[in-house]
Amino acid sequence: LPISPSALFWLGNAQYANKSYKESMANFQQMLNLAPTHARAPEAMLAISNVQSELKDIKAARKTLDDLIKTYPSSEAATTARERLARLR
Repeated sequence: LPISPSALFWLGNAQYANKSYKESMANFQQMLNLAPTHARAPEAMLAISNVQSELKDIKAARKTLDDLIKTYPSSEAATTARERLARLR
């Protein structure tokens, strides 16, 4: 059976909490690929930037935050992304 976007989101969060960063990022990315308009899509992008930061890929984290702000400008996650981006510059 195909996995739902919501299940991928929560699985990604659980994996992140367990420091399984690459698996976490893969599930968030799969969720975004399946359902880019899902209510939790902006949060998934924020989570991907968190994973990239944990993996010390600050350039990729910045790009993800920029993409989040462009893609979901009025989301709560975009507000958080703007704050994080200011700290990563």
